[in-house]
Amino acid sequence: MRLLPYVVPPVFALLCLHMESVRAELLGNYVGAENCAECHVVIAESWAKTPHAKAFEVLKREGKDTTPGCMKCHSVAYGKDGGFIDMELTPELAGVQCESCHGPGLKHLDSQDSAHIIRNSKKEGCRTCHTPGQDANFDFVRKVKKVHPVKELK
Repeated sequence: MRLLPYVVPPVFALLCLHMESVRAELLGNYVGAENCAECHVVIAESWAKTPHAKAFEVLKREGKDTTPGCMKCHSVAYGKDGGFIDMELTPELAGVQCESCHGPGLKHLDSQDSAHIIRNSKKEGCRTCHTPGQDANFDFVRKVKKVHPVKELK
């Protein structure tokens, strides 16, 4: 017990120096839409008005917000390291967000390099959730414009 005052400050200092690696260890490589919105303001504002932004709320209304098969598509990276766990532990990853289509954002957030993010999502990525059984008339060209009407940031 006597050593505690001598141990805690240096450990805390190390954690502060390596906060990004601590964040990555705790949350994985996913950062949530709120972090993306800091630079991609217009895109985030337009996304917030889409059904994707409210996808988890739909599950809650239907009482399916703990159903793994539903959470996989209605949250960011459910079942993957650093992905959505539940509303208590990872509420910032609820809903279909930027990283659902563009991949984990930590590396891009830290580097600001577009090489570290999937810039243009492909139809195949959408089809992991918009399956023929879930969305038989899925039209990528038409739907992507509703989800992401803005192409560039600012």
